[in-house]
Formats: sequence, C-alpha cells, structure tokens
Amino acid sequence: MAESDSDILWDKSEGIATITLNRPHRLNALTPRMWREQLPEMWQAAEKDPAVRVIVFTGAGERAFCSGADVQALSALSESDRQNAPRDQVLLISARHNKVTKPVICAVNGMCAGGGLMFVADSDIAIAAEHATFFNPAVSIGQLAFVAPTTWSRWVPFPALMGMTLMGSKERLDARRALELGIVTEVVAGAALGQRARELASLIASNSPAAVRASKRILWESLERNLRDAHAFAELVGAEYRGHPDSVEGPRAFMEKRPPRWKD
Repeated sequence: MAESDSDILWDKSEGIATITLNRPHRLNALTPRMWREQLPEMWQAAEKDPAVRVIVFTGAGERAFCSGADVQALSALSESDRQNAPRDQVLLISARHNKVTKPVICAVNGMCAGGGLMFVADSDIAIAAEHATFFNPAVSIGQLAFVAPTTWSRWVPFPALMGMTLMGSKERLDARRALELGIVTEVVAGAALGQRARELASLIASNSPAAVRASKRILWESLERNLRDAHAFAELVGAEYRGHPDSVEGPRAFMEKRPPRWKD
C-alpha cells in the first residue's frame, strides 16, 4: 500500500516501510512543513506500526537524494520563523531526532547536501548509487555545518571531515570516496539501488525485531560513552533482553531446524 502526503511518499509491504522525499523538481529539498510536520509524522507512523520491522529512506528521481533546506521556501518565512528553522531541523528531521528504535537504511540516489547529510549520518546503514555526491555547502552560504559532521566525527577520519566542512560547496565527495571514509557502506549501480536497499531490509526483517532494536540501541549508545561505560550499558540491556521470548525461541528454532517465530 502506498500513500502520498504531497511532498513525501509512504509505502509499506512485507515488514518494510519506505519513506521517499518526493520533490524531485526541487532536488528533494526540505520545506518547513516537511521538517516540522510531515517527517515527524512519517517517522512516528513507522515506529509505532507493529507490522514495520525496517525503514528504508530515500529520494524520488535520479538527480538528488536531498539537497537540504529549500532556500526559496525559507526566504518566504518571517524573520522569527527563519531563526527557529535550524532548531526545528535538529529536533525533528532524522530518525535519531525522532527517537526511532527500528533499523533505518538510507538509500542515497543522487546529490546529498546540507540537511540531507543528516539522514545519512543518523541512519543505521547507508548505501549509495554510484553517481551520488556528498557535500556540505553550509559555510559557503553563511550557515553552520554541525549536525552531520558532529555525528560523523565518531568514525569518519577527522582531516577528511574537516576538509569537507570548511571547504563548503567547493568540496564534493563522490560515492567511492564516501565509501572509503565510512559515510556509506556500499555503492551500487543507480538502477539497482532500490532493489539492494530492499534486499538489505528483508535480511534485517528476518531477524528478531526485539534483538535488532536492542542491538541498535547498544551500538548507538556506545558512541556517547567511554569503553568501560559502553560495556556496562551493553550488559544492562543484555540482562533486560534475556527475559524476552525471542532469546529462547531463536536457539530452539535452530535446534529444531525450523524458521523462528519471533515476538514483536
């Protein structure tokens, strides 16, 4: 089943929800309504739907994944709204900002710039079409580049990240370079991007939803802690999870040579 809320498409099938930015004529740029209302609604709908196990996030068309905020739409805002816009983006734009616990796969189908980088940085797995490009024009237009770079600073080599940030629109990474830096995990032909994203989503969806969510929680939390505290947190979550039926069902299904019957 597919639904459309003007600038964003929503599709759900076989345990996979697909959220698609649907403004290809504007390089899938984000309007204030998208980051204040539509995106939070879409993320929460996927998070709360028990039939959804994995979320795929992408853009419509072949030219762009997301070019960031729509400058034309921003210019029409009042001064008060313009001052509040960056704060709204930080709080509501990505899966992490909306506290999504289900796994998120980002499929970058073209240009990824500015605020679009946040979707990639805050996803659990990011893959890219071979023609995709990545750049942060913030400082070139007098803005701050801080959200995606701050997240990426946990694993992307610092000199490369600093260069990308300070060069602004004059430094563009191609898909292969993004792969080398760990920004994405895989590069595929553009025509195969959607299929590959769905293949990965299907593989994840076949696993225990509870174990997947707990594992995601542990790994993201580890980025914010030192090693000792990260291990302590992992042990705490592990102790909580051991009471879940899936922790028994998994080994039992393996021994009985049958597909597991997971609990939500």
